[in-house]
Amino acid sequence: MSRKSQQVANSVGPLLKQAQKKFGVAGLLGLMAAALLYVAVIQPWAEQRLGVSLPTLIEVDDSPTTKPALPEAPPRETSKAADGRDEGGDLSVLTAVGRDTYRSPAGLRYTRGSQHGTRLAHLMSHAHDDPDRVGQHGVYDTTDPATIVLLVDEAYRKALAGANTKAEREGDQTVYTVDMKRRVGYVGGQSGNRRGRPPADHLRLVVQGDRLITAFPLRP
Repeated sequence: MSRKSQQVANSVGPLLKQAQKKFGVAGLLGLMAAALLYVAVIQPWAEQRLGVSLPTLIEVDDSPTTKPALPEAPPRETSKAADGRDEGGDLSVLTAVGRDTYRSPAGLRYTRGSQHGTRLAHLMSHAHDDPDRVGQHGVYDTTDPATIVLLVDEAYRKALAGANTKAEREGDQTVYTVDMKRRVGYVGGQSGNRRGRPPADHLRLVVQGDRLITAFPLRP
């Protein structure tokens, strides 16, 4: 059955039931005959010959049916972790030992502190250059957090063993300058960019006991 025929049937059905109850079967047949005469003869004749528009017995809605539009799903929000990790960065190499505190495989502790909120976030600030920074800015060749953490661990082990390392004391902190014997980053900032970002093969490591303060590539 077409959509229009279905609409007519839905509209006429209740009227026929009411008419049958009120006028009986004979009255119902009379009403149907009169309606058929009106629709088939009287209404078309009046519209064609007299130019008048007579009311139709059944109004059929021919407007297209559309399903209500489903609300769009809210956009997925992405954010940077509170400790400065790049979203999706693998930091399974670190072990959580407290609130915002992690320990590396070599035994370095990453705690809260610095203007970045945590020492880990401060370390990751050296994963990107800051060309407007006054002076030099040591930048790692990689932005992967796990790779940087393991590189710092490598330098820390060399420092503890005294291999290719120069050590200095500054108050309660120890400053290690470790020769990594290979490129680990470059010198950025205003000074480094003026010099074409020279490669860095040393790593400056500052610790307080086993607590990391900072670590960044350096060209002595």
